[in-house]
Amino acid sequence: MHHRSFTLECTPATFQPRAFQAAGLQVLPVKLRNAALCQRLWSEVGAGFWTERRRWSSARWQEHLRQPQVSFWVAQVSGDEAGCFELNGLTRGVKIEGFGLLPTYRGRGLGRDLLTAATEQAFATGARKVWLHTATDDHPNALPNYLSGGYRIVRERALRNPLQPQATRT
Repeated sequence: MHHRSFTLECTPATFQPRAFQAAGLQVLPVKLRNAALCQRLWSEVGAGFWTERRRWSSARWQEHLRQPQVSFWVAQVSGDEAGCFELNGLTRGVKIEGFGLLPTYRGRGLGRDLLTAATEQAFATGARKVWLHTATDDHPNALPNYLSGGYRIVRERALRNPLQPQATRT
């Protein structure tokens, strides 16, 4: 398999929002910069896919979340945590990071709803462009989800250190 990474971007003109299909879905900002919740969700959602923050301490999470350009959001279905994303307002626009669903909520069509919410929140900051990274190592529905939401690939490259396949990925 050829392991690839992709940078995608979306503008208001290309964005393809979708009315929420999932009953009971709410997307809420994490109040009071709750570092423990953010750390747990990031770890659980990204298990098997993301490694970059795996070793962050609670203090490092708190420091990161105190940055004024960073906001962390939790998706809930009927009050239960289902996923998360982080928005990082950078000079080039807003970057979506840590986007994903907990394993028990994957495969239910929630990813498209969550992408709509994340992109709408990013544009609500006044950003003219929203961008994100994904890779062939991410969930197999990630890239198709982003493309169907109006994101377009602006950079593609070989992945230097692909993750080893894991039986636990869903």
